[in-house]
Amino acid sequence: MAAPRVPGLAPEPARRALEAAAALGAGLVAGLVIARLGTTDNQLKAILVGLAAVGIGVGAFRPDFGLAMLVALVPFEFRFTAAGVYTGTNEALIVGLALILAWRIRIADVPGWARLGVFAVIAGSWLTVLVAERPGDAAWGAVRWTATLVILLSAFTVLRTEREAIRRLMVIVAGSAVVVALFAMAQRVGINAIVGEPFQQGNVDSFFGYYTAYAGYMAMAAVLVTGEVVAAWSERRGARALAFGLALVPILLGVAVSLSRGGLLALGAGWVVLVVLLARRGGLLLRAGIVLGVFAAAALIATPPAVRTGFQARFSQPVGAAYEDRTRAALQDAGHRALDSHALGLGYGNFSSYLQRTTHSRFVNQAFFHSHQLPTQVGVDSGWLGLAGFAVLALAPFVLVVRRLVSGTVSVRGAAFVAAMAGFLAQGLFDYLLYEIAFLVFFCMLVFGAWYELSGPGSRTETG
Repeated sequence: MAAPRVPGLAPEPARRALEAAAALGAGLVAGLVIARLGTTDNQLKAILVGLAAVGIGVGAFRPDFGLAMLVALVPFEFRFTAAGVYTGTNEALIVGLALILAWRIRIADVPGWARLGVFAVIAGSWLTVLVAERPGDAAWGAVRWTATLVILLSAFTVLRTEREAIRRLMVIVAGSAVVVALFAMAQRVGINAIVGEPFQQGNVDSFFGYYTAYAGYMAMAAVLVTGEVVAAWSERRGARALAFGLALVPILLGVAVSLSRGGLLALGAGWVVLVVLLARRGGLLLRAGIVLGVFAAAALIATPPAVRTGFQARFSQPVGAAYEDRTRAALQDAGHRALDSHALGLGYGNFSSYLQRTTHSRFVNQAFFHSHQLPTQVGVDSGWLGLAGFAVLALAPFVLVVRRLVSGTVSVRGAAFVAAMAGFLAQGLFDYLLYEIAFLVFFCMLVFGAWYELSGPGSRTETG
């Protein structure tokens, strides 16, 4: 008699079981290590490092999961020392994930404009190493851009067939932003657990290194979540619209407690662009107007009086009259001179040396890391070639949305990503946020999200 046939193990469930076992094993090992670290702060850092390690490992099997974990974790940066090198959780996650995902890239899946922009930024960043006063710093800047842009290229391949990628992404963005906002509000009332005291007294920064970076992230998230509320409402997904609406209130409060004029500019510019892009769709424009009015009013009412007073004080001075405004103007002037005279750029981390050598102003009393202007500093860090590539990537969403407007209508999510990019660039006229590696990821997320919704899978499944 023949032996009974044993059913074979299906490959997909088997792979998922293997991934789960690996993640569980890593978690157990990490738990044993974390228990010996003592302080809550060190334990949380170890947990994030462990999660990053698991994300990198699972990314080898499930690249879509790795990309999702990246977006979820980058708002929560913690610094640590490994083998004598001072680094952070984001650097470890981004570089590690890039090494894993590089092999997933199929160049044919990447739009021509994205290939051009990515190549120019990477090439420009590495060319600065040849002329930089501190080539080691310049090389690290090139590694940062290369790793992040490799992840962007991989997303075009990995998520090309994922029809729900952006809807899932928005859940992650909203959830992370709410957590970041809650810790900032705790900082505002003097509770500094886990995140520590703000870098600048009186200006909350939550998990970010500086209050303007925190404000920029919250404004970007607020614009995207506003778009998601309108999109879910137009799709008649009431529960989803309500959930995102409830998330939007603390996110807007998070912008308010920052006391950042740049953050408020980013939010305002993003909302204006969102409304303009939806102007041709009467029903959606009405919904967007209602959402903006209701949640702006709710956030204003919920904002503590002390915060409103602080904002009024910051806006009571004429633009350019405050000491910090004059410092910013002097730094921007130095950046313009550096960009004009160095076609290959100075290299990442080298602006401070140039500033000390060439600038003598009573408003610049320390070696600032950057010139407080996004396009100028990108050019200073990566030369004219890198700046040209950055411009291609940053302006591509606007080209895509204009094409959609000419040919028909624009999806709400596509409009939201373009609007968030507009807010990011508006703030970039007066500040530079890419010194935090998380913002390289956010920038690439906006580029990819706009392509996905306006020219990729999302454009073929529009509703509403």
